[in-house]
Amino acid sequence: MNAVAIDQDTALVLAQHLAVQDAERARLGSQWKEHDLAFTQWDGSPLHPAQVTDVFYELCRLAGLPPIRLHDLRHGAATLALAAGVEMKVVQRMLRHSSITVTSNTYTTVLPQVAFAAAEATAAIIPRQSARSLGLASGSPTTTMDSQGPEEIPPENQKPQVNVTDNLGSEGAPSGTRTPNPLVKSPRFDLSGGAE
Repeated sequence: MNAVAIDQDTALVLAQHLAVQDAERARLGSQWKEHDLAFTQWDGSPLHPAQVTDVFYELCRLAGLPPIRLHDLRHGAATLALAAGVEMKVVQRMLRHSSITVTSNTYTTVLPQVAFAAAEATAAIIPRQSARSLGLASGSPTTTMDSQGPEEIPPENQKPQVNVTDNLGSEGAPSGTRTPNPLVKSPRFDLSGGAE
């Protein structure tokens, strides 16, 4: 049996439904027809597919939704997941498609929106000068980059220094070296590693 991931609100509604079902099972006793199903008729018998479809259409009508097929909920869930940024591989597993190609081919209409959202999210984390500071129109009255001052960038010849003292009290890592290890440049050791 494959597990289906559901959100916490849906899990709560399902738990309430199963509690009601358990109460019905206890009330009916031997009249309950056990089929180990989450959704059943009043006596535990399996639901007929046509009955499920009829109830679904009635719920859509009562909610003021356009008429859709019950199977369209699957497509809708996948579309919403992709629009929310869920990875294609996760959607493939959720739908149990045989390959990711089937999933991507089915949802090509959603992919441009997902790709645009991914491009915007990626661009948002890259520090850069604002379009205004370059004399270009930024496309919006203010941007996050417009509100920031210029970054302080140290000159290339200035490298942060680490002051390290070995257990013998000598300073390590002369200015401009790449390592803070005091033994690498220590005058006490020759290249062979022995003491001078």
